[in-house]
Parts: sequence; C-alpha cells; structure tokens
Amino acid sequence: MLPVLLSLIFALPFPLPKQGPVVSYTVTIDPADTTSIRVAMVIQRAPSSDTHVAMAVHPEYNDRFWRYIRDLRAEVFEARNAGYGSGKPLTITADDDHSWSVPTPTGSTIVTYWIQLPPESSNRAVWHSTLRSNGASLNSTDTFLYLRDYPRSPVSVGLRIPDYWQVRSGLRCEVRRMASGTLSCAGADATRTLDATTLLDSPILLGALRTWTFTVRGVPHHVVYWPLPNATPFDTTEFVSSIEKFAQQTFALFGKAPYTSYTFMLEDGAYGGLEHVNSVTIGARSSDLAKDPRANMPEIAHEFFHTWNLMALNPRGVLTPTVNPPLHTRELWWSEGVTIYYAETLQRRAGIPEAGKTRMKELEEELDIFHGNSGNSVVSPERGSWASIDPPNLSTGDYLSNYYTQGRLIGYALDIIINDSTRGRRGMDDVMRLMYDRFAKKSAFTGADIEKATGDVCQCNVRSFFEDHVRNAKPIDFNPILAPLGLRVVLATSPAADSTGTPFPDLRISAYTPPTGRMRVRIIDPRTVWTSAGLHTGMEWVSLNGTQIDSFPDFRRAIRSIKLGDTVRVEVIREGRPQKISVTVTGYDRTRARVVEVPDATPAQLDRRNRWLSGSQP
Repeated sequence: MLPVLLSLIFALPFPLPKQGPVVSYTVTIDPADTTSIRVAMVIQRAPSSDTHVAMAVHPEYNDRFWRYIRDLRAEVFEARNAGYGSGKPLTITADDDHSWSVPTPTGSTIVTYWIQLPPESSNRAVWHSTLRSNGASLNSTDTFLYLRDYPRSPVSVGLRIPDYWQVRSGLRCEVRRMASGTLSCAGADATRTLDATTLLDSPILLGALRTWTFTVRGVPHHVVYWPLPNATPFDTTEFVSSIEKFAQQTFALFGKAPYTSYTFMLEDGAYGGLEHVNSVTIGARSSDLAKDPRANMPEIAHEFFHTWNLMALNPRGVLTPTVNPPLHTRELWWSEGVTIYYAETLQRRAGIPEAGKTRMKELEEELDIFHGNSGNSVVSPERGSWASIDPPNLSTGDYLSNYYTQGRLIGYALDIIINDSTRGRRGMDDVMRLMYDRFAKKSAFTGADIEKATGDVCQCNVRSFFEDHVRNAKPIDFNPILAPLGLRVVLATSPAADSTGTPFPDLRISAYTPPTGRMRVRIIDPRTVWTSAGLHTGMEWVSLNGTQIDSFPDFRRAIRSIKLGDTVRVEVIREGRPQKISVTVTGYDRTRARVVEVPDATPAQLDRRNRWLSGSQP
C-alpha cells in the first residue's frame, strides 16, 4: 500500500491558448519502491487523429532512457470519470525506438507508463534519475514524454509523493495550500505558462532537503542539498557563501540574468554537473565538502556560467526538445573552453581562487595539459568541436584534441591582446557581453561572429589569430602575448614521474562504447607504446592481459593492474579479424610549462601583471 501522498501541482493561473493541445502529467513515487517512477500523461485538445509522443534527446548526451519505459498504454480520457481513462483502450504504434503514434479520436487521451530505473551506482552521474527512501532526483528529459510536434505546448505537473517530502526545482513557483489539502504551484514564471520546452529542461529534486536562499540584484537564488542518510557534516555557511560570491561576480560581468529565479541543486553520492535554463544539478559528496566546503566550486562555477554561455548564448541557436541527435557545431571551444576561463577568472575576482592557485600556476597547468596531448597541435578547436558528437574512429582517428583546454587558452590570450590593443580599457569581458547582447536567446553564432565581436571590441585585426588558433591548430606562442606583463613561458621535456622521481607507465589508452557492438579501442595520443605496437582507435576490444573487456569498468580494472616494464597481451578484432598484440609498457616523456617573471620588468609591466594576476576587469 502506498504511504500517505500529497499532490503537488505545477499548474498555471493564466488563460490557456484557445488552440493547440495541452498536457497534464501526474508522477507517482512510492518511497517503498525505489526502482520505478509511474507517469500519467493527459493530452487534451489534440487533433482528432494520431498524436506523436516521444522522449527527447538531450542536446549534450543521449542516455537512451526510453529503454527503461515499461507498459506504455493509452485510453480515451474522460474528465467526468474522476479524471481517469474511460477504459476504452487505444492502440499505440511505434514510430521508432523513442517516438510513438497515439490515437486521439476525441481530442483527449490519457497515456500511462512507468520507468524501470537501472540499479543505482555508487558512482552515479548527477543527471541520472534516482530514487531513495529519503527522496528522489528526477531528470525531466528522461521522465516526461512530450508531444513531438508541439514542443511549446502548455503543461502542468502533479506529483503524488509522501506528504513530508519537500520539492525543489528551477521552475518558479508560489506554493499555497488549497482547501482540498493539496498544494498548488502558480507557474513557470511571472508572465507566461509553463511549456514542455521549459519543463524538459527543469530537473526536480524531492525529499529530505536542506535549502538556503540569497538574492543578487533582486533575483532570488536557492541552494538545495539532498544529503545521503549517513551524510558527513560540513560548513554550510562557507559552502553557500562561496556560491553567492560567484553569482555576484557573474552578475557584475553581464549586468543581468537570463532567468527570474535560479536553483542550485546539489546531490550527495553523485558526481558531475549539468546546466539548465533556470537551475543546475551538481554532484557534491558531503565527505568532500567536510574536508573543503569549496571542493565543488570549480564545477559549480562552470555549470552556472553555462546559464549565460551555452543555455542563452548557444551556438546551436534557441533550443527546443527534439528526438534527433545533437547538432554539430564548430564553436564548443567557446561554449566550453571560454566558460572554463571564466569559471577560474570570476572565482578569482570573488576572492575564492581554485585551490588557492595563482593565475600564473593556472596558466602553467593548462599549458601542461595542452602539450601533454599531441592532438591539440593537430586537431583545431573548430574541428574538435565538430567531431565531439561523432564516433572517435570516424572523426579524428588516433588524435584526441581537447577543445576545453584550447578554448581556455584562447580566452587567456585574447584577454591580454585586447587589453594591450586598447591600452587597458577593454578586455575579454567586453567580447562576452557583446556576444551575449547580439545572439543570446536570438540565434546561433559562428566562429566568424566571435572574430567580428573581438575585432569590434579591440578595434584591431584578429584574422590571423583566428586562422592560426581557431580554424587551424597552431599552438599559441604565449611569449609575445605575456611580454607586456613582464612574463614569459619556459617549456622543458622530462620523463613523466611522480614526486619521488619514479617513472609512470605509459597507460595512455582508453575504451569507448559504440551504439552497438563491442567496446572499442580509443587512442589518446599516437605517441604511445600502444600505437607503436599496432593498436588504433576503433578496433574492437576482446581482452587486455586476460581480462575480457565488455564494459568500461572491465577496462579500468585491467589497465590499473599494469606496471612499468610489463609485457601486456592484447586481443582485438580489426576489420572483422581477431588479432593478438604484445605491448611492452615503458615510461614516456612529457612537456612541462613554467611561467616566469622577466628580470628588470618596468613599472608599467608590473602594474599590468598585478592587475592580470588579480583577474580584475579593465
């Protein structure tokens, strides 16, 4: 028997459009059953023919969560029958594996289904829906079917949950108790109805939650934490204060927000982060926060900044739900790499630099990452961005570029170049604001648009920079760029080793899962012992040192057991034929970067260096 449940309704006080379908969802969660979510979807005012319902594909990942949909049914809906179906079944026809044709002969149909959740992992990605006895995390994209041909259809959501559970979401709601004893939520924001596009990008957190609120320039921000039952206590004051300081710096940069309220949803026992239009979900282990309340600030800063630079300012244009795979774009180096640049820069302005590092140290580490992978000097940021959604063996072969690192270094370089060209009056902030004003929530942008915005800000010609370092893969020479700051970069190559000088074994090889078939080989850098022995990206894994490779955990266990000097037995399938390869694992060299001060720097250089080190705005 279900426990006492309440119905929490995400409903809307505004008049509905006179035409077009509307959808009402009811989600039922029983804390005694942590394996499934039950959903009822009432479609009204639909055409008197078939209507297509589908599970959307997220624009950044495709978990194919439709694999877990069970018992999909449809009936004619009759409101007079206590809001249930009439009992007259309707035949659902599959369009493909995640879209279905549902008859709507009277214009009103109820579709019901349940989601059989995969077993919860001890290392769960935060965007994977999960249920526990003390709450639930619902990724709306993977929970709600939507009307494929009406992505802006008005919707409402009811949650049948234990009456002692709290509910938090990025959806703007004023909850008030009704005479019936239920709860009603008054809408997505203050001016319009909730639609499917907004709902599918608004995860919902329920259960025994801890909540804090702060306001930046009149805009409310909520910090919500879902702890494990055995959570480790941590300093919540420092935790929330750091988030607030970063939010203040982001507002100082843009002067405005693309939302009317915002919710930081943080989950104990999970990892990773995912940005949304009005919220962010972050895995934040209480055991890590107990050691350092700022442990997750780099991730929080990155995903929060994406609210501006990816959700609003998006190279794919204004996003709506779709059943199609993500679109190619050449500009992820900007959306991801420049976002990392700002995550570091704004934390520094807020007085909370990552791990207390100086800006010189941050630049050194990013240059180390760049030079540690030859793909960064072969695959351009634009090409790497484009190839990011393609199978590795069909895109860049044995080279794996890092457009995150490439983009971050471009951000560092352009900021100094612009500042130098304008005699300290302007910088990268001006380019970001100009891009936001020109394209956010309006249209897609291209690398040419970024180049034009940069040139407009600095009143200089940046064509050769974009040709060399954005459209092509020429490494940035930071020495002339850093010269006005009285700094230079020194590169040195030495054996890769730990702090005691013990060489690391060359384990620079990985695995990936194709849509179908066996795990595949992924070469990280062709300058490895694995490539020299004959392994290449796209080969099918069979075994590694006798361990069958059927999953990524299999690969991880096998690779971790390999030591320096081992001769490793590898079995793969190449072009349909089994192949055995022996690999002798040696050490390898890596390039290290040091940013050093130039002797006898002038007062002007020292002044510019100090302002750069602080991350201050022009």
